[in-house]
Amino acid sequence: MKTLIACYSYTGNTMVIAQKINEAIDSDLTRIQPVKDRWYMIKAIHAYLEKKWPIEDCIKDLYEYDCLLLCCPIWAGRAPPGVNQYLEELQNVKGKKLAVMVTMGGNGNEIATRQIKTALEVKGMELIARLKITGNDQKSGAWVAKTEEFCQIFMK
Repeated sequence: MKTLIACYSYTGNTMVIAQKINEAIDSDLTRIQPVKDRWYMIKAIHAYLEKKWPIEDCIKDLYEYDCLLLCCPIWAGRAPPGVNQYLEELQNVKGKKLAVMVTMGGNGNEIATRQIKTALEVKGMELIARLKITGNDQKSGAWVAKTEEFCQIFMK
């Protein structure tokens, strides 16, 4: 299954995990980056309101791919604004598979994952897997085993 990993990472923690997955499943990796950075509280408020922000150029056409793995942190229980914009700009997604990996310090992955799933199911994608990595997982190193197990889904 040819997979594209699309990753937004504010502090770099999410990118570390996305890169580990990328190495394990031999996929392509594209980075989602807002055109303009903003203060963290503004980011969290805009995430909660499900706003969209312009993003830098990245791979948005899934024509060559079977699956999209979207990796992002969770802010205020929602996906970041740049990720919301990415979801809107995706092309050639009908009939493709979707997996989601979220990092978070608190709660809210169910709302955010549902938000992402809904946005892409409307476009014809099917959610096949999700992974939540907490701050405690990152501190303890438990994220490594969770990530290795998650990667098995892409090797079938």
